[in-house]
Amino acid sequence: MPFKIIRNDITKVRANVIVNTANPRPITGTGMGSAVYHAAGETELLSERKKIGTIARGQAADASAFNLLSKYIIHTVGPKWIDGNHGEREILHSCYENSLLLAVRLKAKSIAFPLIATGNYGFPKDETLSIALNEICK
Repeated sequence: MPFKIIRNDITKVRANVIVNTANPRPITGTGMGSAVYHAAGETELLSERKKIGTIARGQAADASAFNLLSKYIIHTVGPKWIDGNHGEREILHSCYENSLLLAVRLKAKSIAFPLIATGNYGFPKDETLSIALNEICK
């Protein structure tokens, strides 16, 4: 499968799976997460997300994509950037690794990732891209 970096609204990407930068608790949230909920169908997705419950930082869980072009949404909870000395990088590695492992279990042929934790959580974008590429190349 080809690897491409694109700049686009992830809710409009055609992939078997899109990854959502989720809040640990089952809430709509803000930023990209909010866009995913609104595009998928907020009521339906929030109901399914509540069944999943709390997701620990670095972990991932799947849900139906409802009204999106994809089949599944993988929710993963990134680290809040403090100063890089509180395990942030390791947690971010886990986000990408666990999302990829879950996509394999779902038999996904394609996956679309955002730069996890770079929005409200403040993770440096260059470091996130490096970690994402490292995990994808594994």
